[in-house]
Amino acid sequence: MGCNLLHCYAERNVCLQALALDLSTQVQATLATQSRAGLVLPGGSSPQALLPLLAQQLDGRRIDLSPSDERWVPAQAAESNWKLLQQGLPEAHCLDPRQGATLTQAALAWGEQLKQWHPFSAVLLGMGEDGHIASLFPSMPGLAAALDPAAEPAALPAQAPQAPSERLSLNLAMLQRGQWLGLLAFGERKRELIDAVLADESAAQDLPLYAWLQCSPMPVNIYWAP
Repeated sequence: MGCNLLHCYAERNVCLQALALDLSTQVQATLATQSRAGLVLPGGSSPQALLPLLAQQLDGRRIDLSPSDERWVPAQAAESNWKLLQQGLPEAHCLDPRQGATLTQAALAWGEQLKQWHPFSAVLLGMGEDGHIASLFPSMPGLAAALDPAAEPAALPAQAPQAPSERLSLNLAMLQRGQWLGLLAFGERKRELIDAVLADESAAQDLPLYAWLQCSPMPVNIYWAP
């Protein structure tokens, strides 16, 4: 992977504006050839400011939207990624990952529904200061299988180190189904992890972030600001 994919900005708002433009361009290119575009976005504070920028530039009525991962909390809870995305892009069809009574049932049904979508127009992930992506955390049970790029694209129950610890997450193979892949990260600690992964440092090779940036079938567009 080359450093040409690392888009660095001095200010977060400028970074978000550039990302929104690039994402919108990608989605609009998809919509030029098909009736709907699938979009996978992260939850959390960083993407929250991205959503109004996307809403200004996209026709949400033609977008199928899914979170990359979800906390096992009620859909309307403050911690719900689905709620954040649904409020941020209200015209989009936002798929709720809670598709069953248990984590396992929900993951199975959610994954099956996403398989029916065209390859996603774009997949954007965030990351944690521990190097996690989606809800794929370092040392999580089943992590190696979840990060296998040759696995069947799916959703799975996941375990976070902090509450609410029960999660749902897409696996790496499902996340890689995008025609455009991206990563949004703010802060010096995340930049250090990104640099370590891009430099192929041995200490970084067990990080979920490493699988996203080094095992992807196409370049990942990294958007970073301090």
